[in-house]
Amino acid sequence: MPQRKRIAAIVTEYFAGSHADVIVTKFLKGFPTDEGFLTPRVDLVSMYIDQISDRDIGLGIAAEHGVTVYPSIVKALTLGDDELAVDGVLLIGEHGDYAWNEKQQQLFPRKYFLEQICGVMATSGRGVPVFNDKHLSYNW
Repeated sequence: MPQRKRIAAIVTEYFAGSHADVIVTKFLKGFPTDEGFLTPRVDLVSMYIDQISDRDIGLGIAAEHGVTVYPSIVKALTLGDDELAVDGVLLIGEHGDYAWNEKQQQLFPRKYFLEQICGVMATSGRGVPVFNDKHLSYNW
């Protein structure tokens, strides 16, 4: 039997109803269908949460499912070691207390997160798929 793929979740904030909750929770608890819950075919093995607010549920859900929450993106992707140790990444950069620019756009750190992810891939000499929940720019 082939080994299950391992993925990491890199999120800005994780609270009930947040994009992280809607996406990451499905990879932990299953995907609802008309026939019931569909078990995920990959294992979510690590997580990085940029901002832990008083409404956070990410730490509890991670603990409940045995997922380590790391203090940095690099550590989450390397599982605390030196090289890329996951087979895919969920990048969810929505929600949180971030600055606004003169165009009234909230400056989520999506590009910075992606740069960190790509940096780990570059130094490890191996790339993996990245699911990016939101756009990286306001226009093409």
